[in-house]
Amino acid sequence: MTETFHGYIETTQDVLLVFEGCRRGLLPRVRRRLQEKERKTIQSGSVFVFDERESGIKRWTDGFIWSPSRILGNFLIYRELDKRSTDKKLSLSSISGADARQRSYSADQTNSSSAAAAAAAAADMTADRNRERRLVGSLSDSYKFRKDGLVKKTMAIVVNGVSQHLISYYNPEDILQSKLRTPSSVAELAGLEISPDLLVKHNFRIPPVVEPAFDEGDPMQASHYPHDYGGKLINTNINIFQKQNQKKK
Repeated sequence: MTETFHGYIETTQDVLLVFEGCRRGLLPRVRRRLQEKERKTIQSGSVFVFDERESGIKRWTDGFIWSPSRILGNFLIYRELDKRSTDKKLSLSSISGADARQRSYSADQTNSSSAAAAAAAAADMTADRNRERRLVGSLSDSYKFRKDGLVKKTMAIVVNGVSQHLISYYNPEDILQSKLRTPSSVAELAGLEISPDLLVKHNFRIPPVVEPAFDEGDPMQASHYPHDYGGKLINTNINIFQKQNQKKK
């Protein structure tokens, strides 16, 4: 089984680019359920797209044990578990931000810590928490997360009455270390014009704003993607929603 894409799905725009790549035949869709040996090859960076009608897949199975889903923008986020357990709580995720926080706590407890250092440590802790939330969703849960486990990030939309699903996997450390590329950073995908069929508003909790292409030499024409994390610039596609709204007026 071939992955649809290998990398990190950061934003809704990344999802749309992958769906568009599949629609044009540039990227392969999954056309059947994964076999057991194929499930074992899932790794950080694996991304799969399937069409329910084409594949016959109603529910994706991958052999992992996951936490309940958490909503993060237009995505659902799941975290890999060691085992099913509801009697133990993990207050914070175990990615590298924990190390930074521990250093902050230690620094705060030393006699030589100044008010400025304490303020800086608090700011670092807040930044760590925000960064973690973008990667793993909720910072607390009633489940025991697997150390160095994967995160599953998914989105589904309906196109012409048929559900299209994107399933992605990543290790947060790989994102922090910039080991995985995003579809928006791949030239062959970043320049694709998104089909209006993929931009139907009811598919999104937060409707994506896809801006018209602009001249990169004119900063006055540049605009940002306001609803997704990271403030990514979108400069390749037509703002379907704005045109539809103008027609209604």
